[in-house]
Amino acid sequence: MRTANYPGYRIHEKQRVQTNDTMMGLLVGSKLAAATLELTAGSTVTLSKMFPAVEHIRRFDHVADTARDVLSDAEPLLGVMAVPFVLGLHEDLIVGMLKMINAEAQMSVSELEKAKSANMHSKFQDSTGTNFAPELTELFHLVRLMRNTHIHNGGRADNSLRNYSSTVSAQGKTTWTQITGLSAPVFALGDDVRLGLPELIGSLAVTKRLADEANVVLQTALGRQTWLRMLKDDWGASVPPKGNPQQRLKNLRGFARMYYAPLNFTTPEIESVA
Repeated sequence: MRTANYPGYRIHEKQRVQTNDTMMGLLVGSKLAAATLELTAGSTVTLSKMFPAVEHIRRFDHVADTARDVLSDAEPLLGVMAVPFVLGLHEDLIVGMLKMINAEAQMSVSELEKAKSANMHSKFQDSTGTNFAPELTELFHLVRLMRNTHIHNGGRADNSLRNYSSTVSAQGKTTWTQITGLSAPVFALGDDVRLGLPELIGSLAVTKRLADEANVVLQTALGRQTWLRMLKDDWGASVPPKGNPQQRLKNLRGFARMYYAPLNFTTPEIESVA
């Protein structure tokens, strides 16, 4: 799937990769730290005395055994923090795309103002006349409702999550298993809702696939002149003006191939914004 890497999409991709790397680094770091503290098992000396040079160590000044237990069990809490952030990044991207579509008068301002994570995919579909892969939006909403329980219900399944999780399609379940290696969760009222590493991986994969699908649709949803203006502004902001007209035109062609290849801009189109 070939994406047009306009500035907003490049920023989104960078943030998504940073989120993945940071959370995986924290997860691995907590496991490494817990393993290291095995060497001091049973010690009554606190961490600030063992590792006085470590910044902020006094904010976590436990004895080794207590600290090891906390670090060993860090994964669920890391997921609770990371999954909402991943979904928030995706919401920012899709709503940003809707704003671009709105600029071409395909969506009313009042409708745009109502766009949020619960309805943004359907609004995108309505405004472009296309459909996302249904199992992806289905899994997005499953994770969204799981996230909501941690924000509004103490991490326990409410009626919305219970009802929704029981209706996930066979394709949705298969996709979740392919991504995470686990069965799609089904909740009873009051169940604990886990947001650990598998759920984080699922969130990252599902939102990535939805983002790429939306990007492909956007390539035709926006007019050629809109994309050409975007190319011109992006190039102007990214590349210092230098060289003669022929050199600048060559530079612009290379920039278009690097970031906007799926648009297949013609030579006359590129010359029109050089």
